[in-house]
Amino acid sequence: MTKLALVVLAACQAPPPHASSPVRQLDTAQLAGDWRWILRTEEAGTSRVETEDWHLQPNPSAPLHLVGSYVRTVEVRSLDRVPFRCNQRPWYRQRTVYDVAVELGSGARDYAITETGYQTESSPCDHGFRHLGSYSAALHGDRLALRWDGGTQTLWKVDSARQPAAVPWPQTFDLAGPWRWDATSYEADGNLRDESEWWEITRRSETKLDATYRRRVTTRTADGSMIACAGAPTWSFDDVYVLEGEREENHWHFTELAVEPGDHPCLRATPKRILDEATGEQIGDFLVLEWRGKRHQVLYRPDP
Repeated sequence: MTKLALVVLAACQAPPPHASSPVRQLDTAQLAGDWRWILRTEEAGTSRVETEDWHLQPNPSAPLHLVGSYVRTVEVRSLDRVPFRCNQRPWYRQRTVYDVAVELGSGARDYAITETGYQTESSPCDHGFRHLGSYSAALHGDRLALRWDGGTQTLWKVDSARQPAAVPWPQTFDLAGPWRWDATSYEADGNLRDESEWWEITRRSETKLDATYRRRVTTRTADGSMIACAGAPTWSFDDVYVLEGEREENHWHFTELAVEPGDHPCLRATPKRILDEATGEQIGDFLVLEWRGKRHQVLYRPDP
């Protein structure tokens, strides 16, 4: 066979799949950068805001492929301000970082996206398990349309100059420092009872803790009527407790050592306090306490 015939035969052969054409290179370059998606819904007395922030960049070992990650945040709020049982607050948040890989699809601007791993933020309102998924994606200018079995989603281009963000929550959590707890309930006579605690924990050693907390209890009538012992529609008192904590495997055991009880005319019938004990587990920025008698309490970090 002559050299000319070889040249003609080579020219007639189909290019390999996903050949590195200038058009595909340009499309891939446009896909790199930052994308965002947001959705707000209401259901069963709660509002739910879901956001995803994506960052994609070329894979150094395969220029027509991309790698990246996205942060998925779900915030759920109680519309009637009734606290959720998981954290005893009227809102909770779940956050996950997913790693993704992007390959060329069959069409001119089609891609296949695969989730390759994830990391979740520790929370008493999140079991931490996720299913990894895969999507087909189509690029339409500043929109990236995702499709999977049972759903669709459109990401919008927001910026192409940022670098991949680090995991947006601490990787280690120190038990020492301030904590807070709040609760509202009804008393047997129908009055409202507001309870708040301000904790401060210091570390004595790797296995020993010192702690104090101030507990404020306020009783108030729902209709503004007078409470006989207080001569007012509301009354309150403050107690101050001193505790020590000791590590027990993966938990802490807290023991109340002393209390300085508050005083009020409405407390004259029951002036004494009973010291208690609790088992504590730190889950991210929450401290879950189980007191004797199965009283459940979830402390949270106060705002800076």
